[in-house]
Amino acid sequence: MAKKIKGPQMILANNLGDGRVVFFTGNGWSAAPNDGAYAENEAADALLAKANESVADNTVAGCELIGAVVTDGAPYPAHMKHVMQAKGPSVRADLGYQVSTDWEAL
Repeated sequence: MAKKIKGPQMILANNLGDGRVVFFTGNGWSAAPNDGAYAENEAADALLAKANESVADNTVAGCELIGAVVTDGAPYPAHMKHVMQAKGPSVRADLGYQVSTDWEAL
């Protein structure tokens, strides 16, 4: 049973390849929260069960349902903790994947 979160929920996990926070799209994973799938109640539990298949495949770790805010059909994390996780390291805003998509080449 999912946590008692009212309203829409989305799934957040960590990619085991690079450690990034990723969001379940329904068919895979994306670093962009607005690509994530969202659902409520039993549908959210079913979505979590599907996402947990990736845990068994060692693609991601730590799948969890989080509260979502849906704006123009696109979900975003509702809690500041998850917003900060998705943005990446906050101690050096000039480094890391929040700077650009090819940050490792810098």
